[in-house]
Amino acid sequence: MSPQVVGLMQLLAYIGLALGVIGAVAPIIPGPILIWLSALLWAWADGFQAVGWPTLLVLALIAIVAELSDVALAALGAKKGGASWMSMIVAGAAAIIGLIVFNLIGALAGAFLGLLAWEAHRHDWRWRQAWQASGGFIIGYLLAMVVKLFFVAVMLALFIWQAFYA
Repeated sequence: MSPQVVGLMQLLAYIGLALGVIGAVAPIIPGPILIWLSALLWAWADGFQAVGWPTLLVLALIAIVAELSDVALAALGAKKGGASWMSMIVAGAAAIIGLIVFNLIGALAGAFLGLLAWEAHRHDWRWRQAWQASGGFIIGYLLAMVVKLFFVAVMLALFIWQAFYA
């Protein structure tokens, strides 16, 4: 590869890494996945010399755990707020519909509104209980953002260490 192509690929990887950090807190961008893809692009440009497949595998595993933490912690928060398992299934279906129709923000809004509607229905349209369960979902999701930000920091530290200091 020419030095210009390598430089361009690495520049794109750095932009992807920055967007990945933003994605740790913005539901529009899948941050950990973007960080992994950016590390892969950087490693490819470098000929897999500094960052190899073992590091990329570890980064992939961390990215998967980080992305799954969103779903798990939001569901746990909803459960702690009093939501039923059926409410979480409805929320999951509404999230998928929101993702297809809109985007990642639609998925979050769909999950929240699906959970709220089903919980209201379950409690004979007593909105207080429905809001409590939905509030638990939001608290779980906010906790998931903090956890995801931690995983993103670990991924970045591992990438920087392997790319520049190992």
